[in-house]
Order: sequence, then structure tokens, then C-alpha cells
Amino acid sequence: MSLPASRVRLVVNADGFGSSAERDRAVLASHQRGIVTSTSVLGIVADPAAVKTALAAAPRLGVGILVALSGGAPVAPARSVPSLLGPDERLPGSRHDVILNWAKAALVPGEVEREIDAQVGRLRDAGLVIDHLAVQDDLGFLPMIAEQSARVARRHGIAGLRVTVERPTLAWVSDPRRGLGTAALGALAWLGRRQLGTHRHGPQSWGCFEQGRLDEVRILEILGRLGPGCHELICHPELEGDLAQAPRHGEAFALTSTRVYEVVKHRQIELCRWTDLF
Repeated sequence: MSLPASRVRLVVNADGFGSSAERDRAVLASHQRGIVTSTSVLGIVADPAAVKTALAAAPRLGVGILVALSGGAPVAPARSVPSLLGPDERLPGSRHDVILNWAKAALVPGEVEREIDAQVGRLRDAGLVIDHLAVQDDLGFLPMIAEQSARVARRHGIAGLRVTVERPTLAWVSDPRRGLGTAALGALAWLGRRQLGTHRHGPQSWGCFEQGRLDEVRILEILGRLGPGCHELICHPELEGDLAQAPRHGEAFALTSTRVYEVVKHRQIELCRWTDLF
């Protein structure tokens, strides 16, 4: 990933395609009319074939997988991943449950790998061409989950892996609880990267702190902070109805903002997909 000294490349990735009709509508609109270049399909999406059909309308949109380790049923047979499941044989209800299980060393690495592999294999079998892998709710920053994600990525020839978190900014002071949480994720991500070998040099991530609260001002601030190298802006747009009716403070509006596009052009930021980075 060697770049000329002044070159700035940015993947604008919308997480969670397939999680809702509102998310899918927003991702496609933000790609067709804005700066979104990539999306991550939810690994436990109910209908992979429908996702493949929807994405056919955006052939230039990069596609990855957002592995889900909470909030639904596993893709792997329940009997093969018992350490990931509750008594109801479903994945935990929240990321906090997963983090707690990880902290207690209750997660079995081989079972984590098996579930990630099942989610990747299912979407690839549906015909999706995958260029990156991430884990929902930033759980991919946990060292053991990062290591198992990297093993699956290598097996499937997936070059892109989300492994870095954004650096601290003044915005963290405005929400200390969220700021401390983001800082903790950054520390875990640093530990996780130590184990990743060829996957340890992913793009610098932005947007983790906001988690669905990006607005035009914050995106402009992030664009102004981008230094030479490769970056990823993580977004979570939602859209009910037409983009023209979207709230001016929402992510879909910000991602299609003329001001945002003008700054990208003025700074000569190269909008790209994960596959363009490798």
C-alpha cells in the first residue's frame, strides 16, 4: 500500500446493507448521488439472493461483509458454535454480551472462525464478489475476533480487513462516555493488529465515534483532517422515502451534500473502493 507522499485515498463505506429497506435505500442513494463508494452486507441477512439483486443496480459500488456476532440466528449449525450462543441457540442480543463473553474467555476461537466463515461462504455462494471484511459493532477490534477474521479473510482471498480505529479528536470531549468507549476500542484494535500479519495495515478508520450520527459539519471536519495515505469513513445512513425529503441533519443528506463533494474535489481526495487499495 505504498503511495506518493501527498496522495489521499478514501473509502466511504456504508455498513449494514440488507439490515433494513431504509438502510438499503439510503446506501444506494448515497452512492448514486453522493460520495459512498462501498458497502458491507450484513452477514446474517435473511435473503442473500435479494441483496445480490438489489446491488446489481450499483455495479461500481464496492461490496464487503459485515459479520454479525450478535442480534440474530447463526449461519453455522448451532451445535457447531455453542460458545457463541445463548440458551435459545441464538447469537447474543447485544455487543456488550459478546464483549463480556470474550472478557471471560468463554468464546472458543475455532467456533468464532466457523461462524465468520459460514457468513462469508453463504454470501459468496449467492454470487457476491467480496473485497473486504468487517465485524458489526466494532467487535472486530477485539484481538481474538480480529485474528479469526484474518484467518477467514486469507482463506477466501479477501484482501481488505477493518483493523484500525480513528485517532482522538476534540469531538470526544463533548460525549465522554462515547469517547472513552472509542478510546478503548482503539487500544484493543492496536493489540489485535499485532496478530494480523499481512492484514495489519488496513486503512485508517473514521466515523466509529459517531456510530450513525455523522452530519455535514462532522464529515467536513474529517475530510479536513485526512493526511496522506488510505482512509475509511464508516457511515450508517437511513432513508425513509425520497432523498429530497430526508432531514438536513441526517447521514444520507450529509453524504450527498454539495459542500462535502466540493471539499473532496478541492483537496483532490481519491474516492475509491477497498479493492482499489490493494
